[in-house]
Amino acid sequence: MAALFLVTVAVYWFNLDTKLVTLIEKPMMKHYDEMERDHRL
Repeated sequence: MAALFLVTVAVYWFNLDTKLVTLIEKPMMKHYDEMERDHRL
């Protein structure tokens, strides 16, 4: 239980969740930009 607490504190302290999303966002945006569209939004 203490290990889980330390991991969550480390994620919060170093803002790791936002950094992970930033790393994933660029490849995902490239993927979705290259998809064929049936209609324009």
